[in-house]
Amino acid sequence: MRTSIDRKGLLGRLDGAPADALESETLECKGWDQDPRRWKVQVRETREAVVCLANRRGGTILLGIADGARTRKEAIVGVGDLDAEALRREIYRGTAPPLLVEIEEWVEPEGRLLAVHVPRGVPPHTTTEGIGKIRVGKECRPLTGADLTRLVLESRSVDLTWEVVAKARPADLDPVQVKALRTLLAREGGKPALAALTSKEMLANLGLVRDDGVSLAAILLLGRGAAIARFAPQHEVTVIRYDSPTHFDKRYDLKEPLLAVLDRMQRILEDHMRLTSVQERGFGELLFPDISWLAAREAILNALAHRDWFQHQSVFVEMRPGRLEVASPGGFLGGVTPDNILRHPPVRRNPLLAETFQAIGFVNRAGLGVDRIYEDLLRSGKGIPSYEADEAGVRLKLPTRTHEAFARFVAEEERARRRLDLDDLVVLWTVTARGEANRKSAARNLQLSEDDASDKLAALRGRGLLVARGRGRGTSYRLARHLSDLIRGRAATDLDIDLDEEAARLRVQSVLAERGSLSNADIRGMTGLARQAAVRLMNRLRDEDLARVAGRGRSARWLPGPTLVGKSKRGRERGGRRSPRE
Repeated sequence: MRTSIDRKGLLGRLDGAPADALESETLECKGWDQDPRRWKVQVRETREAVVCLANRRGGTILLGIADGARTRKEAIVGVGDLDAEALRREIYRGTAPPLLVEIEEWVEPEGRLLAVHVPRGVPPHTTTEGIGKIRVGKECRPLTGADLTRLVLESRSVDLTWEVVAKARPADLDPVQVKALRTLLAREGGKPALAALTSKEMLANLGLVRDDGVSLAAILLLGRGAAIARFAPQHEVTVIRYDSPTHFDKRYDLKEPLLAVLDRMQRILEDHMRLTSVQERGFGELLFPDISWLAAREAILNALAHRDWFQHQSVFVEMRPGRLEVASPGGFLGGVTPDNILRHPPVRRNPLLAETFQAIGFVNRAGLGVDRIYEDLLRSGKGIPSYEADEAGVRLKLPTRTHEAFARFVAEEERARRRLDLDDLVVLWTVTARGEANRKSAARNLQLSEDDASDKLAALRGRGLLVARGRGRGTSYRLARHLSDLIRGRAATDLDIDLDEEAARLRVQSVLAERGSLSNADIRGMTGLARQAAVRLMNRLRDEDLARVAGRGRSARWLPGPTLVGKSKRGRERGGRRSPRE
Protein backbone atom coordinates (compact mmCIF):
# COMPACT_ATOMS: atom_id res chain seq x y z
CA MET A 1 0.00 0.00 0.00
CA ARG A 2 2.79 2.39 0.95
CA THR A 3 3.96 4.83 -1.72
CA SER A 4 7.71 4.82 -2.28
CA ILE A 5 9.08 8.28 -1.42
CA ASP A 6 12.64 9.60 -1.28
CA ARG A 7 12.11 11.28 2.09
CA LYS A 8 15.52 12.94 2.32
CA GLY A 9 15.47 14.26 -1.24
CA LEU A 10 11.89 15.44 -1.00
CA LEU A 11 12.31 17.44 2.19
CA GLY A 12 15.64 18.79 0.96
CA ARG A 13 13.79 20.56 -1.85
CA LEU A 14 11.97 22.72 0.69
CA ASP A 15 14.99 25.03 0.81
CA GLY A 16 14.27 27.36 -2.11
CA ALA A 17 10.91 25.94 -3.25
CA PRO A 18 7.43 26.24 -1.72
CA ALA A 19 5.64 23.10 -0.59
CA ASP A 20 3.20 23.19 -3.51
CA ALA A 21 6.16 22.80 -5.89
CA LEU A 22 6.71 19.35 -4.35
CA GLU A 23 3.17 18.24 -5.06
CA SER A 24 2.11 15.96 -7.89
CA GLU A 25 -0.83 13.80 -8.89
CA THR A 26 0.12 11.40 -6.08
CA LEU A 27 1.55 13.77 -3.43
CA GLU A 28 -0.29 16.39 -1.38
CA CYS A 29 1.25 18.63 1.32
CA LYS A 30 -0.96 20.05 4.08
CA GLY A 31 -0.19 22.20 7.05
CA TRP A 32 -1.56 21.32 10.48
CA ASP A 33 -2.88 23.78 13.05
CA GLN A 34 -2.20 22.33 16.50
CA ASP A 35 -5.07 24.29 18.07
CA PRO A 36 -7.51 21.60 19.42
CA ARG A 37 -10.44 23.73 18.27
CA ARG A 38 -9.36 23.11 14.67
CA TRP A 39 -9.32 19.29 15.02
CA LYS A 40 -12.70 18.51 13.43
CA VAL A 41 -12.21 20.90 10.50
CA GLN A 42 -8.75 19.53 9.72
CA VAL A 43 -9.88 15.90 9.99
CA ARG A 44 -12.69 16.67 7.51
CA GLU A 45 -10.23 18.31 5.10
CA THR A 46 -7.86 15.33 5.42
CA ARG A 47 -10.68 12.89 4.64
CA GLU A 48 -11.52 14.86 1.51
CA ALA A 49 -7.88 14.75 0.41
CA VAL A 50 -7.81 10.98 1.02
CA VAL A 51 -10.93 10.50 -1.12
CA CYS A 52 -9.42 12.72 -3.81
CA LEU A 53 -6.28 10.57 -4.15
CA ALA A 54 -8.13 7.25 -3.83
CA ASN A 55 -10.41 8.15 -6.74
CA ARG A 56 -7.38 8.56 -9.04
CA ARG A 57 -4.20 6.55 -8.41
CA GLY A 58 -3.73 6.69 -4.64
CA GLY A 59 -0.75 8.53 -3.18
CA THR A 60 0.55 10.22 -0.03
CA ILE A 61 -0.56 13.20 2.06
CA LEU A 62 2.23 14.85 4.06
CA LEU A 63 0.71 16.47 7.14
CA GLY A 64 2.68 19.20 8.86
CA ILE A 65 4.13 21.04 5.82
CA ALA A 66 2.83 24.56 5.22
CA ASP A 67 2.24 26.02 1.76
CA GLY A 68 4.12 29.07 0.52
CA ALA A 69 7.16 28.98 2.82
CA ARG A 70 10.50 29.23 1.00
CA THR A 71 12.74 27.53 3.53
CA ARG A 72 12.62 24.11 5.13
CA LYS A 73 12.57 25.64 8.60
CA GLU A 74 9.49 27.72 7.80
CA ALA A 75 7.74 24.99 5.79
CA ILE A 76 7.89 22.18 8.34
CA VAL A 77 5.37 23.27 10.98
CA GLY A 78 4.82 19.74 12.29
CA VAL A 79 1.70 18.09 13.70
CA GLY A 80 2.62 18.22 17.38
CA ASP A 81 1.27 15.24 19.32
CA LEU A 82 -1.44 14.38 16.77
CA ASP A 83 -2.55 10.77 17.40
CA ALA A 84 -1.88 8.87 14.17
CA GLU A 85 -4.10 5.92 15.11
CA ALA A 86 -7.02 8.20 16.00
CA LEU A 87 -6.65 9.98 12.66
CA ARG A 88 -6.57 6.64 10.82
CA ARG A 89 -9.83 5.58 12.52
CA GLU A 90 -11.49 8.92 11.69
CA ILE A 91 -10.53 8.53 8.02
CA TYR A 92 -11.91 4.99 7.93
CA ARG A 93 -15.18 5.95 9.62
CA GLY A 94 -15.60 9.09 7.53
CA THR A 95 -15.15 7.65 4.02
CA ALA A 96 -17.59 5.61 1.92
CA PRO A 97 -16.73 2.96 0.97
CA PRO A 98 -14.32 3.00 3.95
CA LEU A 99 -10.66 3.61 3.14
CA LEU A 100 -7.98 2.02 5.29
CA VAL A 101 -4.89 4.21 5.12
CA GLU A 102 -1.40 3.57 6.44
CA ILE A 103 0.21 6.38 8.48
CA GLU A 104 3.97 6.67 8.78
CA GLU A 105 5.63 8.96 11.30
CA TRP A 106 8.54 11.13 10.15
CA VAL A 107 10.50 12.82 12.94
CA GLU A 108 12.59 15.71 11.63
CA PRO A 109 14.68 18.34 13.51
CA GLU A 110 12.07 20.98 12.64
CA GLY A 111 9.09 18.94 13.79
CA ARG A 112 7.07 15.71 13.57
CA LEU A 113 5.32 14.87 10.26
CA LEU A 114 2.75 12.23 9.34
CA ALA A 115 2.80 10.60 5.91
CA VAL A 116 -0.71 9.31 5.18
CA HIS A 117 -0.38 6.62 2.48
CA VAL A 118 -3.64 6.29 0.53
CA PRO A 119 -4.32 3.16 -1.54
CA ARG A 120 -5.96 3.33 -4.92
CA GLY A 121 -9.55 2.52 -4.09
CA VAL A 122 -12.45 0.96 -5.95
CA PRO A 123 -14.05 4.27 -6.92
CA PRO A 124 -16.12 6.28 -6.61
CA HIS A 125 -15.28 7.18 -3.01
CA THR A 126 -16.84 10.03 -1.04
CA THR A 127 -16.79 11.20 2.53
CA THR A 128 -19.74 10.13 4.69
CA GLU A 129 -20.89 13.73 4.35
CA GLY A 130 -21.30 13.18 0.62
CA ILE A 131 -18.21 15.10 -0.57
CA GLY A 132 -16.57 13.55 -3.62
CA LYS A 133 -13.32 14.78 -5.17
CA ILE A 134 -10.78 13.52 -7.69
CA ARG A 135 -7.13 14.37 -8.30
CA VAL A 136 -6.43 16.27 -11.52
CA GLY A 137 -2.75 17.17 -11.73
CA LYS A 138 -1.99 18.85 -8.40
CA GLU A 139 -5.56 19.82 -7.66
CA CYS A 140 -8.48 18.12 -5.94
CA ARG A 141 -11.56 18.88 -8.00
CA PRO A 142 -15.23 18.04 -7.33
CA LEU A 143 -16.50 14.86 -8.94
CA THR A 144 -18.78 15.73 -11.86
CA GLY A 145 -21.47 13.50 -13.29
CA ALA A 146 -19.17 12.42 -16.14
CA ASP A 147 -16.40 11.58 -13.65
CA LEU A 148 -18.79 9.51 -11.56
CA THR A 149 -19.99 7.56 -14.60
CA ARG A 150 -16.44 6.80 -15.68
CA LEU A 151 -15.35 5.76 -12.20
CA VAL A 152 -18.36 3.49 -11.74
CA LEU A 153 -17.62 1.73 -15.03
CA GLU A 154 -13.88 1.45 -14.39
CA SER A 155 -14.46 0.11 -10.89
CA ARG A 156 -16.08 -2.92 -12.52
CA SER A 157 -12.81 -3.90 -14.17
CA VAL A 158 -12.40 -6.86 -11.78
CA ASP A 159 -12.50 -10.24 -13.51
CA LEU A 160 -16.08 -11.27 -12.93
CA THR A 161 -15.56 -14.39 -15.06
CA TRP A 162 -13.07 -15.71 -12.46
CA GLU A 163 -15.64 -15.49 -9.65
CA VAL A 164 -17.25 -18.69 -8.42
CA VAL A 165 -20.97 -18.76 -9.19
CA ALA A 166 -23.03 -19.42 -6.09
CA LYS A 167 -25.06 -22.65 -6.33
CA ALA A 168 -23.49 -23.61 -9.69
CA ARG A 169 -22.29 -27.22 -9.93
CA PRO A 170 -20.21 -29.23 -12.44
CA ALA A 171 -23.47 -30.85 -13.54
CA ASP A 172 -24.50 -27.44 -14.94
CA LEU A 173 -21.83 -27.85 -17.66
CA ASP A 174 -22.85 -29.43 -20.97
CA PRO A 175 -20.85 -32.62 -21.72
CA VAL A 176 -21.10 -31.88 -25.46
CA GLN A 177 -19.35 -28.52 -24.94
CA VAL A 178 -16.75 -30.10 -22.62
CA LYS A 179 -15.98 -32.58 -25.40
CA ALA A 180 -15.70 -29.73 -27.93
CA LEU A 181 -13.28 -27.96 -25.59
CA ARG A 182 -11.17 -31.13 -25.35
CA THR A 183 -11.07 -31.42 -29.15
CA LEU A 184 -9.92 -27.81 -29.52
CA LEU A 185 -7.18 -28.30 -26.92
CA ALA A 186 -5.88 -31.36 -28.75
CA ARG A 187 -6.12 -29.88 -32.27
CA GLU A 188 -5.43 -26.15 -32.02
CA GLY A 189 -4.46 -25.23 -28.47
CA GLY A 190 -1.15 -24.49 -26.86
CA LYS A 191 -1.74 -27.09 -24.13
CA PRO A 192 -2.53 -30.38 -25.94
CA ALA A 193 -1.53 -32.44 -22.88
CA LEU A 194 -4.63 -31.18 -21.10
CA ALA A 195 -6.82 -33.01 -23.60
CA ALA A 196 -5.59 -36.35 -22.22
CA LEU A 197 -6.77 -35.58 -18.67
CA THR A 198 -10.13 -36.40 -17.16
CA SER A 199 -12.78 -33.72 -17.58
CA LYS A 200 -12.45 -32.68 -13.95
CA GLU A 201 -8.66 -32.40 -14.20
CA MET A 202 -8.82 -30.59 -17.53
CA LEU A 203 -11.25 -27.97 -16.26
CA ALA A 204 -9.31 -27.56 -13.01
CA ASN A 205 -6.03 -27.02 -14.88
CA LEU A 206 -7.69 -24.33 -16.97
CA GLY A 207 -8.97 -22.65 -13.79
CA LEU A 208 -12.60 -23.02 -14.89
CA VAL A 209 -13.56 -25.28 -11.99
CA ARG A 210 -12.02 -25.05 -8.53
CA ASP A 211 -12.49 -26.75 -5.19
CA ASP A 212 -14.81 -23.96 -4.12
CA GLY A 213 -17.03 -24.23 -7.18
CA VAL A 214 -17.64 -23.41 -10.84
CA SER A 215 -16.49 -20.10 -12.30
CA LEU A 216 -18.63 -17.80 -14.43
CA ALA A 217 -16.16 -18.40 -17.30
CA ALA A 218 -17.02 -22.11 -17.18
CA ILE A 219 -20.76 -21.33 -17.32
CA LEU A 220 -20.25 -18.93 -20.23
CA LEU A 221 -18.07 -21.33 -22.22
CA LEU A 222 -19.66 -24.69 -21.42
CA GLY A 223 -22.90 -24.16 -19.53
CA ARG A 224 -26.19 -25.85 -20.29
CA GLY A 225 -28.91 -23.55 -21.57
CA ALA A 226 -30.75 -23.48 -18.23
CA ALA A 227 -27.53 -22.70 -16.35
CA ILE A 228 -26.70 -19.77 -18.66
CA ALA A 229 -30.21 -18.39 -18.30
CA ARG A 230 -29.97 -18.66 -14.51
CA PHE A 231 -26.38 -17.68 -13.77
CA ALA A 232 -25.42 -15.49 -16.76
CA PRO A 233 -28.59 -13.79 -18.02
CA GLN A 234 -26.50 -10.90 -19.40
CA HIS A 235 -24.93 -13.23 -21.97
CA GLU A 236 -26.31 -12.74 -25.47
CA VAL A 237 -24.82 -12.15 -28.90
CA THR A 238 -27.30 -10.45 -31.23
CA VAL A 239 -26.56 -10.75 -34.95
CA ILE A 240 -28.43 -8.43 -37.33
CA ARG A 241 -28.24 -8.15 -41.12
CA TYR A 242 -29.24 -4.79 -42.56
CA ASP A 243 -30.46 -4.54 -46.15
CA SER A 244 -30.48 -0.71 -45.94
CA PRO A 245 -29.04 1.84 -43.51
CA THR A 246 -32.22 1.79 -41.41
CA HIS A 247 -33.89 -1.59 -42.05
CA PHE A 248 -32.83 -5.14 -41.23
CA ASP A 249 -34.14 -8.38 -42.70
CA LYS A 250 -32.41 -10.97 -40.47
CA ARG A 251 -31.88 -11.17 -36.71
CA TYR A 252 -30.38 -13.93 -34.57
CA ASP A 253 -30.31 -13.85 -30.75
CA LEU A 254 -27.63 -16.30 -29.62
CA LYS A 255 -27.64 -17.37 -25.96
CA GLU A 256 -25.73 -20.63 -26.29
CA PRO A 257 -22.34 -21.35 -24.65
CA LEU A 258 -19.56 -19.26 -26.16
CA LEU A 259 -17.98 -22.17 -28.05
CA ALA A 260 -21.35 -22.89 -29.68
CA VAL A 261 -21.89 -19.18 -30.38
CA LEU A 262 -18.62 -19.03 -32.33
CA ASP A 263 -19.58 -22.06 -34.45
CA ARG A 264 -23.00 -20.53 -35.14
CA MET A 265 -21.47 -17.14 -35.96
CA GLN A 266 -19.17 -18.71 -38.54
CA ARG A 267 -22.10 -20.39 -40.29
CA ILE A 268 -24.19 -17.19 -40.26
CA LEU A 269 -21.40 -15.10 -41.77
CA GLU A 270 -20.62 -17.69 -44.41
CA ASP A 271 -24.31 -17.80 -45.38
CA HIS A 272 -24.61 -14.01 -45.75
CA MET A 273 -21.21 -12.85 -47.00
CA ARG A 274 -20.41 -12.63 -50.71
CA LEU A 275 -17.23 -13.59 -52.55
CA THR A 276 -15.44 -11.10 -54.80
CA SER A 277 -13.52 -12.62 -57.71
CA VAL A 278 -10.33 -10.75 -58.66
CA GLN A 279 -8.69 -11.64 -61.96
CA GLU A 280 -4.93 -11.90 -61.79
CA ARG A 281 -2.68 -10.90 -64.64
CA GLY A 282 -2.66 -14.09 -66.65
CA PHE A 283 -5.29 -16.74 -66.05
CA GLY A 284 -5.35 -16.90 -62.26
CA GLU A 285 -8.25 -15.87 -60.07
CA LEU A 286 -8.34 -14.67 -56.46
CA LEU A 287 -11.43 -14.99 -54.27
CA PHE A 288 -12.02 -12.58 -51.39
CA PRO A 289 -14.99 -12.85 -49.02
CA ASP A 290 -16.64 -9.69 -47.75
CA ILE A 291 -14.98 -10.53 -44.43
CA SER A 292 -12.75 -13.48 -43.64
CA TRP A 293 -13.59 -15.69 -40.67
CA LEU A 294 -10.11 -14.90 -39.28
CA ALA A 295 -10.83 -11.17 -39.02
CA ALA A 296 -14.43 -11.67 -37.91
CA ARG A 297 -13.46 -14.22 -35.26
CA GLU A 298 -10.77 -11.95 -33.82
CA ALA A 299 -13.24 -9.08 -33.59
CA ILE A 300 -15.93 -11.23 -31.95
CA LEU A 301 -13.46 -12.87 -29.54
CA ASN A 302 -12.19 -9.45 -28.48
CA ALA A 303 -15.77 -8.33 -27.86
CA LEU A 304 -16.48 -11.40 -25.71
CA ALA A 305 -13.16 -11.54 -23.85
CA HIS A 306 -13.08 -7.82 -23.04
CA ARG A 307 -16.77 -7.07 -22.51
CA ASP A 308 -18.05 -5.86 -19.15
CA TRP A 309 -20.04 -8.77 -17.73
CA PHE A 310 -21.50 -6.51 -15.04
CA GLN A 311 -23.59 -4.81 -17.71
CA HIS A 312 -26.79 -6.53 -18.77
CA GLN A 313 -26.38 -5.75 -22.45
CA SER A 314 -25.77 -7.83 -25.55
CA VAL A 315 -22.77 -8.00 -27.81
CA PHE A 316 -24.03 -6.82 -31.21
CA VAL A 317 -22.69 -8.06 -34.56
CA GLU A 318 -24.23 -6.02 -37.38
CA MET A 319 -23.85 -6.83 -41.07
CA ARG A 320 -24.35 -3.48 -42.77
CA PRO A 321 -23.87 -2.40 -46.40
CA GLY A 322 -20.12 -2.01 -46.85
CA ARG A 323 -19.06 -2.99 -43.32
CA LEU A 324 -19.35 -5.38 -40.39
CA GLU A 325 -19.75 -3.74 -36.96
CA VAL A 326 -19.07 -5.40 -33.60
CA ALA A 327 -20.16 -3.57 -30.45
CA SER A 328 -19.54 -4.72 -26.87
CA PRO A 329 -20.46 -3.33 -23.43
CA GLY A 330 -17.61 -1.75 -21.45
CA GLY A 331 -15.13 0.90 -22.57
CA PHE A 332 -11.39 0.53 -23.01
CA LEU A 333 -9.22 0.05 -19.93
CA GLY A 334 -5.67 0.89 -18.91
CA GLY A 335 -5.04 3.79 -21.26
CA VAL A 336 -6.12 2.04 -24.48
CA THR A 337 -7.88 4.39 -26.92
CA PRO A 338 -8.98 4.18 -30.57
CA ASP A 339 -5.88 6.25 -31.43
CA ASN A 340 -3.33 3.85 -29.89
CA ILE A 341 -4.96 0.42 -29.93
CA LEU A 342 -2.65 -0.86 -32.68
CA ARG A 343 0.46 -0.17 -30.55
CA HIS A 344 -0.72 -0.27 -26.92
CA PRO A 345 0.11 -3.38 -24.85
CA PRO A 346 -2.99 -5.54 -24.32
CA VAL A 347 -5.15 -4.81 -21.27
CA ARG A 348 -7.54 -7.60 -20.30
CA ARG A 349 -10.78 -7.01 -18.44
CA ASN A 350 -11.46 -10.77 -18.03
CA PRO A 351 -8.10 -12.59 -17.83
CA LEU A 352 -9.53 -16.09 -17.13
CA LEU A 353 -11.78 -16.01 -20.17
CA ALA A 354 -8.97 -14.61 -22.34
CA GLU A 355 -6.50 -17.24 -21.06
CA THR A 356 -8.97 -20.01 -21.88
CA PHE A 357 -9.38 -18.67 -25.40
CA GLN A 358 -5.59 -18.64 -25.64
CA ALA A 359 -5.29 -22.23 -24.39
CA ILE A 360 -7.62 -23.49 -27.13
CA GLY A 361 -5.73 -21.55 -29.80
CA PHE A 362 -8.27 -18.79 -30.40
CA VAL A 363 -6.22 -15.80 -29.28
CA ASN A 364 -2.54 -15.00 -28.95
CA ARG A 365 -1.04 -14.21 -25.55
CA ALA A 366 0.91 -11.30 -27.03
CA GLY A 367 -2.37 -9.57 -27.80
CA LEU A 368 -1.92 -9.64 -31.57
CA GLY A 369 -5.64 -9.80 -32.35
CA VAL A 370 -5.82 -6.17 -33.48
CA ASP A 371 -2.76 -6.66 -35.68
CA ARG A 372 -4.38 -9.70 -37.26
CA ILE A 373 -7.57 -7.78 -38.00
CA TYR A 374 -5.64 -4.92 -39.62
CA GLU A 375 -3.41 -7.19 -41.68
CA ASP A 376 -6.16 -9.51 -42.90
CA LEU A 377 -8.32 -6.57 -44.00
CA LEU A 378 -5.48 -4.81 -45.80
CA ARG A 379 -4.19 -7.93 -47.57
CA SER A 380 -7.68 -8.51 -48.96
CA GLY A 381 -8.04 -4.88 -50.09
CA LYS A 382 -10.69 -3.85 -47.53
CA GLY A 383 -8.96 -0.93 -45.86
CA ILE A 384 -8.30 0.11 -42.28
CA PRO A 385 -10.72 -0.78 -39.44
CA SER A 386 -11.98 1.97 -37.16
CA TYR A 387 -12.78 1.98 -33.44
CA GLU A 388 -15.21 4.17 -31.53
CA ALA A 389 -15.29 4.08 -27.73
CA ASP A 390 -16.63 5.78 -24.65
CA GLU A 391 -17.01 4.74 -21.02
CA ALA A 392 -19.99 2.50 -21.80
CA GLY A 393 -18.80 0.52 -24.81
CA VAL A 394 -16.56 -0.13 -27.83
CA ARG A 395 -17.64 -0.36 -31.47
CA LEU A 396 -15.39 -1.80 -34.18
CA LYS A 397 -16.15 -1.15 -37.85
CA LEU A 398 -14.66 -3.55 -40.40
CA PRO A 399 -14.91 -2.49 -44.08
CA THR A 400 -16.13 -5.28 -46.38
CA ARG A 401 -15.82 -3.80 -49.89
CA THR A 402 -12.80 -5.06 -51.83
CA HIS A 403 -10.40 -2.70 -53.62
CA GLU A 404 -9.59 -5.25 -56.28
CA ALA A 405 -6.44 -3.62 -57.67
CA PHE A 406 -4.91 -3.21 -54.19
CA ALA A 407 -5.70 -6.83 -53.27
CA ARG A 408 -4.22 -8.04 -56.57
CA PHE A 409 -1.04 -6.00 -56.03
CA VAL A 410 -0.52 -7.40 -52.51
CA ALA A 411 -1.06 -10.98 -53.69
CA GLU A 412 1.45 -10.53 -56.53
CA GLU A 413 4.04 -9.03 -54.19
CA GLU A 414 3.64 -12.00 -51.86
CA ARG A 415 3.99 -14.44 -54.74
CA ALA A 416 7.20 -12.68 -55.81
CA ARG A 417 8.50 -13.01 -52.22
CA ARG A 418 8.53 -9.23 -51.75
CA ARG A 419 7.05 -9.29 -48.29
CA LEU A 420 4.91 -6.34 -47.20
CA ASP A 421 4.60 -6.08 -43.43
CA LEU A 422 1.68 -4.48 -41.62
CA ASP A 423 3.23 -1.00 -41.52
CA ASP A 424 3.95 -1.18 -45.27
CA LEU A 425 0.33 -2.09 -45.93
CA VAL A 426 -1.00 0.75 -43.75
CA VAL A 427 1.14 3.33 -45.54
CA LEU A 428 0.37 2.03 -49.04
CA TRP A 429 -3.36 1.97 -48.26
CA THR A 430 -3.21 5.52 -46.91
CA VAL A 431 -1.59 6.74 -50.13
CA THR A 432 -4.00 4.73 -52.28
CA ALA A 433 -7.09 6.04 -50.49
CA ARG A 434 -5.99 9.69 -50.30
CA GLY A 435 -3.87 9.99 -53.44
CA GLU A 436 -0.95 11.09 -51.29
CA ALA A 437 0.30 10.98 -47.72
CA ASN A 438 2.59 13.05 -45.57
CA ARG A 439 4.22 12.33 -42.24
CA LYS A 440 1.14 13.56 -40.36
CA SER A 441 -1.48 11.45 -42.14
CA ALA A 442 0.81 8.40 -42.11
CA ALA A 443 1.47 8.86 -38.37
CA ARG A 444 -2.27 8.99 -37.66
CA ASN A 445 -2.98 5.67 -39.41
CA LEU A 446 0.21 3.95 -38.22
CA GLN A 447 -0.39 5.24 -34.66
CA LEU A 448 3.28 6.20 -34.48
CA SER A 449 5.17 9.44 -34.00
CA GLU A 450 5.61 11.65 -37.07
CA ASP A 451 9.35 10.92 -37.09
CA ASP A 452 8.75 7.15 -37.14
CA ALA A 453 6.08 7.56 -39.81
CA SER A 454 8.52 9.61 -41.89
CA ASP A 455 11.02 6.74 -41.69
CA LYS A 456 8.38 4.30 -42.96
CA LEU A 457 7.55 6.59 -45.91
CA ALA A 458 11.23 6.99 -46.77
CA ALA A 459 11.79 3.22 -46.64
CA LEU A 460 8.99 2.59 -49.16
CA ARG A 461 10.41 5.33 -51.35
CA GLY A 462 13.75 3.53 -51.22
CA ARG A 463 12.05 0.36 -52.46
CA GLY A 464 10.63 2.23 -55.46
CA LEU A 465 7.01 2.04 -54.30
CA LEU A 466 6.59 5.75 -53.45
CA VAL A 467 7.83 9.01 -54.93
CA ALA A 468 8.31 12.22 -52.97
CA ARG A 469 7.29 15.78 -53.73
CA GLY A 470 8.62 18.73 -51.80
CA ARG A 471 11.30 18.90 -49.15
CA GLY A 472 11.65 18.73 -45.39
CA ARG A 473 8.64 18.37 -43.14
CA GLY A 474 6.33 19.43 -45.98
CA THR A 475 7.25 16.43 -48.14
CA SER A 476 4.30 14.49 -49.52
CA TYR A 477 4.42 11.00 -51.04
CA ARG A 478 2.51 9.38 -53.88
CA LEU A 479 2.55 5.95 -55.42
CA ALA A 480 5.26 5.50 -58.04
CA ARG A 481 3.74 5.97 -61.49
CA HIS A 482 3.85 2.29 -62.50
CA LEU A 483 2.24 1.33 -59.21
CA SER A 484 -0.33 4.14 -59.34
CA ASP A 485 -1.33 3.02 -62.86
CA LEU A 486 -1.76 -0.50 -61.50
CA ILE A 487 -3.70 0.34 -58.30
CA ARG A 488 -5.41 3.70 -58.85
CA GLY A 489 -5.70 3.62 -62.63
CA ARG A 490 -4.12 5.77 -65.33
CA ALA A 491 -6.78 8.48 -65.20
CA ALA A 492 -6.19 9.07 -61.49
CA THR A 493 -2.44 8.96 -62.01
CA ASP A 494 -2.62 11.57 -64.77
CA LEU A 495 -4.50 13.91 -62.47
CA ASP A 496 -1.65 13.58 -59.98
CA ILE A 497 0.94 14.85 -62.44
CA ASP A 498 2.04 18.34 -61.45
CA LEU A 499 1.12 21.10 -63.89
CA ASP A 500 3.90 23.27 -65.25
CA GLU A 501 3.52 27.03 -64.83
CA GLU A 502 1.94 27.67 -68.21
CA ALA A 503 -0.52 24.79 -67.84
CA ALA A 504 -1.48 26.01 -64.36
CA ARG A 505 -1.99 29.52 -65.73
CA LEU A 506 -4.28 28.32 -68.53
CA ARG A 507 -6.29 26.11 -66.18
CA VAL A 508 -6.89 28.97 -63.71
CA GLN A 509 -7.94 31.35 -66.50
CA SER A 510 -10.36 28.80 -67.94
CA VAL A 511 -11.99 27.86 -64.64
CA LEU A 512 -12.10 31.48 -63.42
CA ALA A 513 -13.85 32.58 -66.61
CA GLU A 514 -16.38 29.76 -66.23
CA ARG A 515 -17.08 30.02 -62.50
CA GLY A 516 -16.58 33.75 -62.04
CA SER A 517 -14.98 33.39 -58.60
CA LEU A 518 -12.20 31.34 -56.99
CA SER A 519 -10.72 31.20 -53.49
CA ASN A 520 -7.01 30.80 -52.81
CA ALA A 521 -7.70 27.22 -51.68
CA ASP A 522 -9.54 26.52 -54.97
CA ILE A 523 -6.50 27.69 -56.93
CA ARG A 524 -4.05 25.57 -54.92
CA GLY A 525 -6.31 22.55 -55.25
CA MET A 526 -6.66 22.73 -59.04
CA THR A 527 -3.00 23.48 -59.72
CA GLY A 528 -1.19 21.56 -57.00
CA LEU A 529 0.92 24.65 -56.36
CA ALA A 530 2.25 25.56 -52.94
CA ARG A 531 0.88 28.69 -51.28
CA GLN A 532 3.67 31.06 -52.38
CA ALA A 533 3.74 29.73 -55.96
CA ALA A 534 -0.04 30.20 -56.22
CA VAL A 535 0.29 33.77 -54.92
CA ARG A 536 2.93 34.56 -57.54
CA LEU A 537 0.76 33.13 -60.33
CA MET A 538 -2.30 35.17 -59.33
CA ASN A 539 -0.27 38.35 -58.92
CA ARG A 540 0.94 37.97 -62.51
CA LEU A 541 -2.62 37.44 -63.72
CA ARG A 542 -3.67 40.54 -61.81
CA ASP A 543 -0.83 42.58 -63.36
CA GLU A 544 -2.09 41.55 -66.80
CA ASP A 545 -5.70 42.50 -65.90
CA LEU A 546 -6.74 38.86 -66.23
CA ALA A 547 -7.83 38.64 -62.57
CA ARG A 548 -8.74 40.93 -59.70
CA VAL A 549 -9.09 40.29 -56.00
CA ALA A 550 -12.04 41.12 -53.78
CA GLY A 551 -11.73 40.96 -49.98
CA ARG A 552 -8.74 40.16 -47.81
CA GLY A 553 -7.28 37.23 -45.94
CA ARG A 554 -9.21 33.95 -45.83
CA SER A 555 -12.33 35.58 -47.27
CA ALA A 556 -10.52 36.91 -50.36
CA ARG A 557 -11.94 35.84 -53.74
CA TRP A 558 -10.37 36.11 -57.19
CA LEU A 559 -12.67 37.47 -59.93
CA PRO A 560 -12.14 37.75 -63.71
CA GLY A 561 -10.20 40.89 -64.68
CA PRO A 562 -11.18 43.23 -67.56
CA THR A 563 -8.94 41.48 -70.09
CA LEU A 564 -10.28 38.02 -69.21
CA VAL A 565 -13.87 39.34 -69.37
CA GLY A 566 -13.15 40.75 -72.81
CA LYS A 567 -11.66 37.47 -74.03
CA SER A 568 -14.65 35.54 -72.73
CA LYS A 569 -17.09 37.95 -74.42
CA ARG A 570 -15.31 37.73 -77.79
CA GLY A 571 -15.24 33.96 -77.48
CA ARG A 572 -18.98 33.80 -76.90
CA GLU A 573 -19.61 36.09 -79.87
CA ARG A 574 -17.50 33.95 -82.18
CA GLY A 575 -19.23 30.88 -80.92
CA GLY A 576 -22.67 32.35 -81.75
CA ARG A 577 -21.77 33.73 -85.24
CA ARG A 578 -22.73 31.63 -88.25
CA SER A 579 -20.15 30.85 -90.93
CA PRO A 580 -20.83 32.01 -94.57
CA ARG A 581 -21.47 28.42 -95.68
CA GLU A 582 -24.26 27.79 -93.21
